[in-house]
Amino acid sequence: MRRARIRAFAAATFLYWAALYIYVPTLPAYVKSKASSLTGVGVVLSMFGLWEAILRTPLGVIVDATGRRKRFLLGGILAAGIGALVMAHGSSMGALTFGRALTGVSSAIWAPMIIVFAGYYPPGRTVFATSLLALLCSLGQMVATSCTGFLNAAGGYPLAFFVSAALAVIAAVVMAATPLPPRPGKGRRAVSARSLLAVFVRGDVLIPSFTNAVCQLGGWAVLYGFLPLLARQLGAGEVIISFLLTSALAANTATNLIITMTARRERTRAILHGSFFLYASGMVAAAAAHSVALLFVASIAMGAANGFFFPLLLGLSIEQVDAAHQSTAMGIHQAVYAIGMFVGPWIGGVLADVMGIRWMFGVVAAACLVAANILIRFHPQRLQTAGGSDTLAAEAEGGSR
Repeated sequence: MRRARIRAFAAATFLYWAALYIYVPTLPAYVKSKASSLTGVGVVLSMFGLWEAILRTPLGVIVDATGRRKRFLLGGILAAGIGALVMAHGSSMGALTFGRALTGVSSAIWAPMIIVFAGYYPPGRTVFATSLLALLCSLGQMVATSCTGFLNAAGGYPLAFFVSAALAVIAAVVMAATPLPPRPGKGRRAVSARSLLAVFVRGDVLIPSFTNAVCQLGGWAVLYGFLPLLARQLGAGEVIISFLLTSALAANTATNLIITMTARRERTRAILHGSFFLYASGMVAAAAAHSVALLFVASIAMGAANGFFFPLLLGLSIEQVDAAHQSTAMGIHQAVYAIGMFVGPWIGGVLADVMGIRWMFGVVAAACLVAANILIRFHPQRLQTAGGSDTLAAEAEGGSR
């Protein structure tokens, strides 16, 4: 019985992430077809990160306080489908902005979803549970983005949005029919405003969080933002553009596995600085690219770098936090890095209008490389190894965007 529930929850998770990503590779081009400027494109794309940043921490607190887990999970899953339908029918920038904002609202349920799924397993297998769910997240994203170009070729841009809505409905039906594990016992310490503030002012939580925010700014300005538009300018078709993002997600998954195996042996600081350099190099390669092949190299480099630095930064943000407050620290980290997901497309659009897409890539690359390296130097803990099981737990979050 427990295994059947786990399989059902896993299936709903896979479908949910597929619903959120199946139109993402060509979303910038779709918005551009209805926008008068690249700034407008950036504003629409930024809504996903904005509402994720706003809602993730308070939603986690509300779910813990009310215990109404399934209602929030179902509401979040259905919001992904509704947002997709709004964008499919959107004929104005306002409608597209609202639709993308709904998908950002939907993504806020990821942290509660991870915690609920971990409840199917005993405490000693929490890392395995969260790793499994993160893997399903990555697989859902990869499968979905690999289908985007074919769907666009078959039915134009709207078809991918309709498929997204259908996937969300199926995911919601599966989730509704799946009994959730019991809530944690009353002995668990409650999250209060005071404890939340105490965690939020900790340097070992804030510095990795803002470092990740800087990195996500670059990713959502380039990889998830304007790289597809540059690919189109270089003659790439819908299928090729969709595989650009798929290649990045595949590289991200591969390096997540590598960091899991090497975290205990390698130096964290060296890995972080190296991955920041690789990340910026990918952006520079995209800026200099005069062929679609080089854009694939840039996409893979950025995806691989993200797979290295993302789990390490999340691990550092909870490594020194006591167990009773690690969920709070994780929620803070997710909310802070989501600020970068919001700011990235917006700033990217403004800069692209002023100086062009290629120069924007170069400026963002320099800013990310310098800011990320400076920030991590101020981390209050000596960065030697990745912190054992805490880092592995953090790696489990590596598929959440």
